[in-house]
Amino acid sequence: MELTSLPSLIFSPSADDISIAAEGDVVVRVMLSSYADRTVFDNTSTYSPGSDGNVHIVDLSELVNAVVLSDFDSSGLLVAGARSMSCQLNISVKDGASVTSRAVYMWRNHTDVKPMFATQLRRRSLIEGQPQPVSILTAGQSGLKLIVGAAYRLSGNSGLSWREAVIEPDCSKDYFTFLADTSEIKQVTTAPEGSSLLYCTLTLQQNDKQADCIRFDIDRKTRRSHATHFVYLNLFGVPECVSFTGKDEEIQELDSDFGYAGREYVRLDAQLVESHKSHSGWLSAEKRRAVYDLMSSPYATVYEGGVLRRITITEVDSKVSRPVNEPQSVAVTWRYAEDRLMRQPFVTPNTGTAAVFAHPPFDKTFA
Repeated sequence: MELTSLPSLIFSPSADDISIAAEGDVVVRVMLSSYADRTVFDNTSTYSPGSDGNVHIVDLSELVNAVVLSDFDSSGLLVAGARSMSCQLNISVKDGASVTSRAVYMWRNHTDVKPMFATQLRRRSLIEGQPQPVSILTAGQSGLKLIVGAAYRLSGNSGLSWREAVIEPDCSKDYFTFLADTSEIKQVTTAPEGSSLLYCTLTLQQNDKQADCIRFDIDRKTRRSHATHFVYLNLFGVPECVSFTGKDEEIQELDSDFGYAGREYVRLDAQLVESHKSHSGWLSAEKRRAVYDLMSSPYATVYEGGVLRRITITEVDSKVSRPVNEPQSVAVTWRYAEDRLMRQPFVTPNTGTAAVFAHPPFDKTFA
């Protein structure tokens, strides 16, 4: 893309090949500023044109993404509202053109900026208690409306009910995040008393025309305790949740050094490390792409007991065979990123009356 044609709003891959027409050496300055107007990168260099008569500035997306992540706050993963995932990119040529663009984080080859849900999934399953952040691309947009619809079975199987609520996304930043877990859906749509949620939809409209839609089916087969919920930054740099419903294995490994102390061969700095191998369960082609996001995400966590704990993925077991006539699955091996969480203590004081029999199991023959 020619420098003068660079739009004022782009996804970072659009800056991977900026061409500047030149007849001789040119001096180019590249500046990257964070959302807080903090200059993070400032470089001035002299370039010579290639055989096509152009100077090419390449691979700026990696710099853009790194600058955006430098402002990332992990405490906001499951917080609703507007969020920023962009920086200011300025490219100027000495005695020539100067262009400033708002570059939004993206680590796939996606360059189309338009209102949409910032996810690869358009049909999902929801497990009771599962966190479900859904983000809308709002950068440079206006006239957006989010319609939350939910279908309920009334108490006593007395009938069905459809409820809707309208939310106006805050378009002041790059994304607007809505927490679409089952409890939030019920609250927003004012669920009838005693009813059960059957399914729900999120419909994004711009100027009263549908721009995107996601449907959530309620998974009643998977027990809450059997699912492993991963919350991570997806390709858009916004939080996403993927739940693995297959087997979860705990693997203990001894990570230690060994050496001699005098004539004795001893273990030094003993560390018993716990890893987990989580199996996804059957995957659709769409959900598999989301799992690929998890595998390569710069920030991944596991959701346990209402708390997010950062993890490090150490190994993946993923293979696609074609043709195939059945769903496929993947396995991910991970550890807690924090060393202390690899060996969690299980100490629970007994505050009951264990020494007292409320109903003594004794008869009259007991002496």
